Amino acid sequence: MIRIAKYKISVMIKNYFKIALRILSRQKLYSLINISGLAVGLAVCMLVTLYVAHERSYDRFHTNAKRIFSLKEHLKLGGQEVVMLYTSYVSGPMINQTEPEVTGYTRTRKVSKDVIVENPSIANIKFSESKMVFADANFFNFFSFKLLLGDPSTTLAKPFSLVISKDMAKKYFGTQNPIGKILKIKTDNPYLYTITGVAENVPSNSSIEFDFLASMLTLKMMTETASLLKTQEIGYGEFTTYLLLRNPQDSVKVQRSIQSLIKHNPGEGKSWLRLTALPDVHLNDNFDDSSNIKYLKIFPLVAILILLLALANYMSLSTARSTLRAKEIGVRKVAGASRKSIAIQFYIESFLFVFLSFILGYVLFYFLEPVLLNVLQLKIDTSFLYSLPVLLILLGLLLSTVLIAGSYPSLVLSAFKPVITLKGKMSKQTGGVALRKVFTIFQFTISVGLIICGIIIDHQLYYFRHVNTGINRENVVMVPINRSFGRQYQSFKSEVRSLAGVSHVGTSKSLLYKSYDMIFLPGKIGEINAVPTLSVDKDFIAALNINWKIPPVSLNVLTAAKKVVINETALSKLELPANPIGKMIDFGGTEKYQIAGVVKNFNYFSLETAVGPLCVFIKPDTTENWGVTGCLYAKIKPHTNLPSLIASIQSIYKKYNQDTPFDYSFLDDAFNKQYKAEDKLASIFSIFTIITISLAAMGLFGLAAFTIEQRTKEIGVRKILGASLSSITSLLSVDFLKLVLLAILIGSPIAWWAMHNWLQSFAYRINIQWWMFASAGLLAIIIAIVTISYHALKAAIVNPVKSLRSE
Repeated sequence: MIRIAKYKISVMIKNYFKIALRILSRQKLYSLINISGLAVGLAVCMLVTLYVAHERSYDRFHTNAKRIFSLKEHLKLGGQEVVMLYTSYVSGPMINQTEPEVTGYTRTRKVSKDVIVENPSIANIKFSESKMVFADANFFNFFSFKLLLGDPSTTLAKPFSLVISKDMAKKYFGTQNPIGKILKIKTDNPYLYTITGVAENVPSNSSIEFDFLASMLTLKMMTETASLLKTQEIGYGEFTTYLLLRNPQDSVKVQRSIQSLIKHNPGEGKSWLRLTALPDVHLNDNFDDSSNIKYLKIFPLVAILILLLALANYMSLSTARSTLRAKEIGVRKVAGASRKSIAIQFYIESFLFVFLSFILGYVLFYFLEPVLLNVLQLKIDTSFLYSLPVLLILLGLLLSTVLIAGSYPSLVLSAFKPVITLKGKMSKQTGGVALRKVFTIFQFTISVGLIICGIIIDHQLYYFRHVNTGINRENVVMVPINRSFGRQYQSFKSEVRSLAGVSHVGTSKSLLYKSYDMIFLPGKIGEINAVPTLSVDKDFIAALNINWKIPPVSLNVLTAAKKVVINETALSKLELPANPIGKMIDFGGTEKYQIAGVVKNFNYFSLETAVGPLCVFIKPDTTENWGVTGCLYAKIKPHTNLPSLIASIQSIYKKYNQDTPFDYSFLDDAFNKQYKAEDKLASIFSIFTIITISLAAMGLFGLAAFTIEQRTKEIGVRKILGASLSSITSLLSVDFLKLVLLAILIGSPIAWWAMHNWLQSFAYRINIQWWMFASAGLLAIIIAIVTISYHALKAAIVNPVKSLRSE
């Protein structure tokens, strides 16, 4: 009996699949709309799911990930909280010695600039590399990075020992075994490193990145870094410190306990130490680049809405065409079929549709994945794409889509009364008309909302790029400089200035829009102000066309000792008089500087924040003052042949500095890079908007085709009675346009609320204007009219005799 029952079930399911395939082939238009719409929705969900899963998987591959915590110091200065990303060399060992819940520690120090790497056995081949890190000897025992060659306990045990990644081993040594070989690496000065290990390439979901991992003991042997290891106090430094806790639940307790180890000097602000679990570092402490995580909540929401649009299309068209299958369901019920069996049939049909859509969606996902990663400037390992968690998520997406897609059609169609359906009275039932209208409104509400958001985001980005920031950024070439120039930097600068296409040349210690120094000045009683500073030469202000509010008596006085230039904001923030020339600023202790001039406010950092107080120190033009992160700014004259000029600057550069590869960038590009998060948002929103509009149009196209098909007899009668082509087209279109207008009314305030909140994160922002909503609404109406008109005109021009005969 059991075998017979199983046989009957298998035959029944087989028949259901045959029926589904037959419907698929007979209703080609509606099948195409359903499958392609669902495929697009599923592809978007797959892409966003991959992105979100990858962002939330950071550092979880380490065996002790939950027990490892990153240590950072937070400072409270006045009303401002400053996060110090790095701690001192002794912070880790001192905490390990005094806190019993801490069972181990390790430290890393990332080289902040590119290093020059060469294989001494191959002449005149050098590469600029960006991922060099110094680490303690226990690095590979502390973390779970895979070591392909070498002993984890000894690879970093000696000074100038070096572990390189698999890619770097291939790049510098080809197929040779690199163990024991030498690489020459220049940071500030060149040193020879012995390769003691080769590591597997760092996973893409790791917050710790390296291609070259050198022993921490090397820093003691390098003259330029030996002083970094002498600090004997816990607190700010240049090392990333990781602590291994016995129990991760004790992190708050440990955080409170180690507070007593901090020494506060008189006049300094309040500071405290904070622990961040390693899996949370990427999302919570990624201060260098938060662009990929800034919209981690927005993209999944939009992806879900897009999938719901596709599902709404499927359910709307499935129930709309229910009258075509009404008699089939009536006959089956009269023959004894239960509501459950009919529901199962429609679920199987839904499974077939969804499965085909899933396959097509995965194909789209495969081809679109590189595009998305390029827009987001992300790298995701192929191994992660096919990892078990991702495959389980995709399986869950498939099953949940089948469940949702089949739920409403199976419930509606299985509920038909056999007597009513066999009498042909289905047309008198609503058949879900109200719900289909809701689906249409829902689709166009999302579309209109995304169009409005896209318009506002684009205009905010346009505003960023064209607002007057107080600096003339156009045609300014930036050339990084370092100590390799030695005493020849002035000669290099002089030759660049003498080029026919260069009007001004200036120098600064830091790259504008990327970094600046900080000093702490006393403000109001009991308040300390964190004030950014720039160290520049006397030509910098003129080269970038920064305007004076109160100019100095003479430009020559700026280079005198103990002189400082401030901006307008510093006047009020530091409580200085309207004309502060000659006044002294106390920089702590006996360090006092005389104000030599006041410049007008200019944006030296992102427009997300208002211009703060600034101190500008005019330094003598020597390489020692520009350190290892200096930059030359060359203002290019209009109508200059840029490629030719860049080649001339490169030739001069090579004349005075042969050790460092020539590099350059443009100041306006550096400015624009600050808004890469917003650029990514605009790009993604543009893609999402096109997809939602397409899905909404597809749904409206299918629904209009069916609705007009149902009104064929009415159209024929109206034409016989003398109705014109335009009146019939208007009659058929007006009902749909009412739904679109309602969607505009609903979507506009929602979009305004979302964009108003988004704009609040910028100190400088546009005003939301009425035409942005009008443009979005007009576009939605045009799309709807074009979509509907095709079927309306097609129905209106049909011979009425043929229409009535078909009925």
